[in-house]
Amino acid sequence: MKVLLDTNIIIHRENNRCVTNDNIGKLFYWLESLHYKKMVHPLTIQEIKQYKDPVTQQLFNVKLDSYNIIKSVVKPTPEFLKHLAKFPERSENDRIDNTLLFYVCDGRVDLLITEDRKIKEKARALQAENRVLSVTEFIDQAKSNSATLTNYKVLGVEKVLFGDVDLFDPFFDSFREDYDGFNDWFKRKSEEEAYVYKENGQIVGFLYLKPEEKNEPYNDINPVFSRKRRLKVGTFKVVSSGIRLGERFIKIICDNAIDNHVQEVYITLFSDRPELQALKKLLVDWGFKKYGVKGNKPRKEDVLVKPIGGYDPSLTPTANYPNIRYGVKKLFMPILAKFHTHLFPDSILKNEDIADFNKRDAHKYALKKVYVSWSPYSEGAVPGDLALIYRMGTHNGRKGYESVLTTLTMIDSVSDGFKTREDFLRACQDRSVFSSDELEYFWSKKSWKLKVVRLIYLKSLSNRLTLGYLWDNGIASPPGGVRQFDQMTDEQFDNIMRDSETHFSFCDRR
Repeated sequence: MKVLLDTNIIIHRENNRCVTNDNIGKLFYWLESLHYKKMVHPLTIQEIKQYKDPVTQQLFNVKLDSYNIIKSVVKPTPEFLKHLAKFPERSENDRIDNTLLFYVCDGRVDLLITEDRKIKEKARALQAENRVLSVTEFIDQAKSNSATLTNYKVLGVEKVLFGDVDLFDPFFDSFREDYDGFNDWFKRKSEEEAYVYKENGQIVGFLYLKPEEKNEPYNDINPVFSRKRRLKVGTFKVVSSGIRLGERFIKIICDNAIDNHVQEVYITLFSDRPELQALKKLLVDWGFKKYGVKGNKPRKEDVLVKPIGGYDPSLTPTANYPNIRYGVKKLFMPILAKFHTHLFPDSILKNEDIADFNKRDAHKYALKKVYVSWSPYSEGAVPGDLALIYRMGTHNGRKGYESVLTTLTMIDSVSDGFKTREDFLRACQDRSVFSSDELEYFWSKKSWKLKVVRLIYLKSLSNRLTLGYLWDNGIASPPGGVRQFDQMTDEQFDNIMRDSETHFSFCDRR
């Protein structure tokens, strides 16, 4: 991206005797971090040469090579200047300002950064204010658009710096065997972040993610990728831990894909060892497909890709995740408060203690959650339908305030008609919040009408709407709440998403 710098920006930066704008250093940090080209117009150079401070002139001349000087010099067209008729050119400065604006509006550069209020006013008249930014506006935009890894409050996966991870932990031995120069690569990443999970001080899970822009070269991948914004799963390994840690990492991958606005996720991996084959199977189950190979040596890596955006009805909800389809039923799924956060720890309430929900329970880490029901109203619920989790309040007098909508999920499957107790228990294994004794009790009392609904956790609602909200908006009738599998209209669902300030990017509206 080409960023044209106004004269006042250059003056601020090269004035070493006083700090005229505290954000100038941050501006140039972001320009360099994002690999944007710092462009300077020849008129700016002429303007600086006339600047009265010889020290600033000398400093600029020394650092001139750090800027890209525009070579193709053109004048604003008469048609362009007509749009600025209410801003007549009265000085050489006006002429320079109009020329810089023309370069932006004509598409010769992508952005103009300036602290000049008059230029900003002209940009508004030209409807180009989103391409003419102040230093602060550019920094804020760069921060919001920059690649960052998503944080997680609960469970044991932590975001850490490479430099704080023990490179010589035996966990990384397999990477050293597979990749020449792994140790040097790891050290070069010391200031970058990755996700780590430890048990008894030992690493058992590691995930490194790298957002990549459309111009990323892929010469070593066959066939070569088309131009897309992608998320690379750079280093990914999970040691079997019995808590469905792999699914937790799949969620983290997809969350970061959404947060970084990518079109595709990809991973390259060898698949000639049992643990790599198990990892490949996990990825394939969650929608990664073989695309091609990487490398020129006899031992090549498989390249697996997963599209982000659009819903493929020929695939299972699991394979489509995190992509969802809008034209489906939208249902309510109530859950007792004592079970809610144990099953959906990411949807923890503000008045709950995180420490109470950080235990190593498989159902907490699982991306697929089992919801056990004996409701007669589940007929018609099918895979792909959307379900809103409704945490039921504990006190009747405050039910309208304590009962809240917390979580958006997608139905993966609905199973019933279990012939044996073992079949029922197997369907719930490691994914249900209920203990073995509780499941045994359900079977003994209600075996003929038990249903096991597998839900894929999509995201927590940003703002928790209460039962009182449902009453006020005619979605539920007071004094009651909502029942299992109660259906809402599309309009009601849209209003809930809007009023809960919850945005989900990859919803296919077809």
